[in-house]
Amino acid sequence: KTFPEGVLRGPWDEATLLDFVARTAAPMRLAVNRPSGFPLLTPLWHIWADGEIWAAARSRSAVVRSLRRDGRCAFEISVETPPYMGVRGHGHALIESNGKEVLEILLSRFMGDAAPNFRKRLLNAAQQGESAIRIRPERLTSWDFAKRMAE
Repeated sequence: KTFPEGVLRGPWDEATLLDFVARTAAPMRLAVNRPSGFPLLTPLWHIWADGEIWAAARSRSAVVRSLRRDGRCAFEISVETPPYMGVRGHGHALIESNGKEVLEILLSRFMGDAAPNFRKRLLNAAQQGESAIRIRPERLTSWDFAKRMAE
């Protein structure tokens, strides 16, 4: 079992949720708390491993600075075509130094062999400081409108 008791809610069991996030190549929408009090919503590539969500961002980006100050965050991964389904949740994020390694994994997952010049630009920029964002979910809620939309 990947998630502690009480973390997962909604129609999906753990295996269905993990299968969805593994096969869904849509960016995660990550919401963080800015010092101004207004939330910041940022799309980020993601990968899930051992019950945690990993992403990467420039070390000096607003999302990383905000998470260093306050690790509380919310996130959503969903499809934007019918039938609508996805997972949302909240948890705590930690900023780690292995951002370039995580970025390489994310590039392989989301870009594959496409856009080699884009890949090269991102990896070159990562030399100047890329942080890994590791999120420990405290609540996960799935939704799936496939049955409702089929009627």
